Amino acid sequence: QASQRLAFRCILPPLGIAMLAFRRFASRQVAVAPRSARGVSQVLPDSAAWNQAPAVVTVLPNGVRVATRETFSEVTSVGVFLNAGVRDETKDNAGASHLIEQLALTGTAKRPKAKLESEVESMGATLDVSVGREQSSYTMSLFSSDLKQGLEILADVVTAPAVANWGKEKENILRKLDEREVPTRDVIDDRLHACAFRDYSLGFSTVGPFEGIASLTDAHLKSYVDTNYTAENMVIAASGPLKHEQLVQLASASFGGVKAGGPKPGSTKPYFCGAELIYRNDEMGPLAYLSVGWEGVPWRSPDAVTFMVMEHVIGSYKKNTGLVPGNISGNRVVNAVANKMQVGCAEEFQAFNRFYKDTGMFGFYIVCDEVAVEHAMGELMFGMNLLSFSVTDEEVERAKRELKAKLFSAPTSAAASCANLGSHVLAYGRGIPSSEMIFRIDGVDAEEVKRVAWKYLNDAEISTTALGPLHGMPQYYDLRRQTGMHRY
Repeated sequence: QASQRLAFRCILPPLGIAMLAFRRFASRQVAVAPRSARGVSQVLPDSAAWNQAPAVVTVLPNGVRVATRETFSEVTSVGVFLNAGVRDETKDNAGASHLIEQLALTGTAKRPKAKLESEVESMGATLDVSVGREQSSYTMSLFSSDLKQGLEILADVVTAPAVANWGKEKENILRKLDEREVPTRDVIDDRLHACAFRDYSLGFSTVGPFEGIASLTDAHLKSYVDTNYTAENMVIAASGPLKHEQLVQLASASFGGVKAGGPKPGSTKPYFCGAELIYRNDEMGPLAYLSVGWEGVPWRSPDAVTFMVMEHVIGSYKKNTGLVPGNISGNRVVNAVANKMQVGCAEEFQAFNRFYKDTGMFGFYIVCDEVAVEHAMGELMFGMNLLSFSVTDEEVERAKRELKAKLFSAPTSAAASCANLGSHVLAYGRGIPSSEMIFRIDGVDAEEVKRVAWKYLNDAEISTTALGPLHGMPQYYDLRRQTGMHRY
């Protein structure tokens, strides 16, 4: 096999000119702010050189995209991924995407519920439906010999959703919505989005309660489907022992009749609102739940990979768990939180990073005792602030190792590969090979982290939300001041 060698070429000036430039630079006062531009260009490696099957994408005549990644497993996973979610709702049909998710498996006009379940079970397959803030997916894992039948089922469920079942399923769905237990982590994340993007549909709830959901009709649901389940918003992705031409042929037969959507009304980038949304409840127990978010970057931003690294520079922590105790951790933030007041100031915390098509959110989530709220918030705000001023190469290298472990030690099943491929094609228009992602991660250094943090996080607006006994919660004005480094 032919090997590929990657090389960087650096053109050096003559020694005399270089020494003169150095003397002139040394005579000037060095600026405190980090550099404002990248200094190293990156050349993307060929995925074939890493013994990886490339993702192949074909666009059908009606605009539906078909993507495949061939693997050597015995199971094939195929899915329909849609550029549609909670963000595509309006004030009139808020909660429609949640209802579409609940109604998806209640049967269609062609396949009643009993027949649908019987077909899926007879193939030994699984059928999953997921609706997110910006993307939705319908996926099946099955044997390759059943690919044609599986794709026909997906086409039926996606192109002819059971909105007519809303009348008879309404009472059951609303009761489940009232009775279900939503993890506190999801509630806090939902409220943080509502606070930060309060004037836009990106801030609509994904977990409920949905105001006015009981008043929605079949017409509201059909309007949502007709507007968003269109050809240009669809990606048919598959991973497993299959040929790309085979999937293209089957997709053309099943999804070739999907109509393209009409012109969409103009929209603006969601405005990130610096504000706080506080729910103080001293009766709910000794633990407080807090989250702070900064405006991040979209999927296709050149600084997106740096944000992924920054997430792992801050890291995550859970008391009395993990291989290395927090009080001897090499992570500066984890060490400070675990050793605060010799007992620690948080039960757990986690940095997070969310990408959307035109914006993003970067921040942290904390669970701590009510008497340690101020200390926990102070340590995490200080850790975030240090990203702009004091990040070492050792911290960045550790974060890069952890990021690679998270990305490439994740489940390697056909279902995980298919979900990854579908999400990438929706976000980037192509599948991102592992070799390219590793190469981009390796291109991030401490100076790059400081440049990006200085640009987006230093002295920037923040949105915060909290729940529980919050008598020690700092005022928003004080939190906003902590986004900058005060040297006086």
